[in-house]
Amino acid sequence: MRRLMLAVAALAVPISATAVGFGGSAGAASPVSCTKVTGTTTGSLTFKGCGTLGKGSAPAASLASGGTITWKGKKSGSTTFSVTVTSPGQGGCSAGSTEYDATGTVTADTSGKVGVGSAVSGRACVSGSGAITLVKHTVFAL
Repeated sequence: MRRLMLAVAALAVPISATAVGFGGSAGAASPVSCTKVTGTTTGSLTFKGCGTLGKGSAPAASLASGGTITWKGKKSGSTTFSVTVTSPGQGGCSAGSTEYDATGTVTADTSGKVGVGSAVSGRACVSGSGAITLVKHTVFAL
């Protein structure tokens, strides 16, 4: 159960197409949405389709209450966030999987693309074997 929550927190992960609020001044960074998040509860998560940030990765085990995504490709750097994870049970996931919803706040960013204080949200499915994916038709927003 803890491994499942860790993985979903990474998705911070409701990763729905909801509005993302940002703190700070008018010069704050724009919202970032990742269209694909995959991985395992015992390994790492890969974040893809993240706009100007490109691709990122994070160890799943460190994400139960937050974590750091390291960006590679279009823009380097990292984004750190804290989250709270809840589960509605199967939710929007297929049979045999459990949905975990994560909401939180960005606490640090060195990419220059994500505003500190920005909202983080994501919805993830964790299969019985520990595979992690986003709930269909959702994104990981930060």
